[in-house]
Amino acid sequence: MKSQLVLSAIAALLVSVAVPVMAQNAPAPNESQGTGQQQVMPTMPHQDWHEGKRVPTKYRHYNFVMKDWKSHGLDAPARGQKWLGVNGDYVLVTTKDWKIAKIVPGTPQ
Repeated sequence: MKSQLVLSAIAALLVSVAVPVMAQNAPAPNESQGTGQQQVMPTMPHQDWHEGKRVPTKYRHYNFVMKDWKSHGLDAPARGQKWLGVNGDYVLVTTKDWKIAKIVPGTPQ
């Protein structure tokens, strides 16, 4: 009985030490700071994109800017334009007024 109590205490001690250590070794969440990694926003699929319309404010964030446009087979953006990647689609916008200049669907419609 006494040895069972000691073993339970040791097990509890080991668990209480192991959990914080494992949490420290956990990878940090992916904070893609403008690396052009695609962000997924389920509210606006490619059927809703229209040239000449303004991009909603929630997409005017550095996380949506495609800095690696060349590796995605996109044309170089002109001065004052940027490629955004949203839901698998590529949208060329004018940064002055955030109007859509060109749409390249990345997924089948």
